[in-house]
Amino acid sequence: MARPAPKPRPAQSRQTSRKQNNETPPSDAADASNSQASPSPTPAPAPPNRNNVRVAKATAVRKNGKDDLPYGIPVPGKQGLVTSPFSPDSGYIDVRSFPPGTEVKDPYTGKSFLTP
Repeated sequence: MARPAPKPRPAQSRQTSRKQNNETPPSDAADASNSQASPSPTPAPAPPNRNNVRVAKATAVRKNGKDDLPYGIPVPGKQGLVTSPFSPDSGYIDVRSFPPGTEVKDPYTGKSFLTP
């Protein structure tokens, strides 16, 4: 009777653990740890693009009406996408599931605006 073949183990995990033990840290590793201690400037938000889209959420209906709320700014050539009237450079907001004039919450600022 033949023995079943042993299952191969992932060679990658064994090799990486050996490499980690045998490799010496690069000379700039000490410099990197020092630079992490000093505060770095906060990167500016990315300009709006198709990879920077968030979905708006509906808000509770107000008693005082919607007259004081601004409208989202439609994105040219992008049906159902708007930019925030409060933070237009943050990114696109998907409002396709809401009819025009609906109060929605800005996912970037948390403030409410109306869909165009």
